[in-house]
Amino acid sequence: MLKRIKQVISAITAKLHAADIDFIEKHLDQQEQTLFWAMNLPDQRHSLNVAYTSIFLAKEISDVDEGKLIKASLLHDVGKIYGDVSTFDKIVTVIAHKFAPIWSEKWAKLGKGNKLDNLRHAFYIYFNHAERSKEKLIAIGLVELADIVSKHHKAPASDDQLELRILRRADDEN
Repeated sequence: MLKRIKQVISAITAKLHAADIDFIEKHLDQQEQTLFWAMNLPDQRHSLNVAYTSIFLAKEISDVDEGKLIKASLLHDVGKIYGDVSTFDKIVTVIAHKFAPIWSEKWAKLGKGNKLDNLRHAFYIYFNHAERSKEKLIAIGLVELADIVSKHHKAPASDDQLELRILRRADDEN
């Protein structure tokens, strides 16, 4: 629960600094940046934190493709689009999923409208953002990266790429 409280505080106080913007411009091309900048600020901050943690975790691993790992980290949540879900609705979905995971998934529904519809939409995004991210990455030709990103919330498998294993751990830590 302490981790979730930290995430809420991080979302509310999210900022990007000049060094963060330089990092994004260094590691993402224009199409990739367009996807990154389409996320809301808390998700951008989270993705940067995941990227920085991924780099730290990969320091001792010789076979990791650092460029692929950084791109996957920065783009893993591009299925979460600015204006799609309010911070309050996002917090509610995380708490509800913690205490009622089966109900939460059944209650999710695509489509915004009134406050209730928006909350159901937030649940939909929560459970489907990895697949939405995959679709966006495929649309700009990043098929291998899309495969990694689509699996970042799935149970580990024996054939998971090294970059996916690191991404999962970094995402979990942030």
